[in-house]
Amino acid sequence: MSSDSIQSLVAQMKVMSDLAAGQVAPAAPTVNADGHDFQSLLKQAVSEVNQAQNTAQAKVQAFSTGESNMTLEEVMVSLQKANLSFQTMIAVRNRLVDAYKEVTNLQV
Repeated sequence: MSSDSIQSLVAQMKVMSDLAAGQVAPAAPTVNADGHDFQSLLKQAVSEVNQAQNTAQAKVQAFSTGESNMTLEEVMVSLQKANLSFQTMIAVRNRLVDAYKEVTNLQV
């Protein structure tokens, strides 16, 4: 998951949170400056996290069976990157759920 994707998701979540709090007038929130909608960005982020997890698992498997000349450090860094991207995705999910709850609790 790239930092640009994360920053874009965080910015969109901030807009959603501000909308829920009634601080900003709604504007076309589904498309960002790059022309990507929120759904495609979220799918891409989940796909990148999944790919990082699969890559780390493949490196662990290759290291443990001795199939490659990878060092333990490379394997550990790959595992940490996968873990960090997964934890970031969990944090984004939690923020999205909180924003959704705020929106559903709005009284019109």
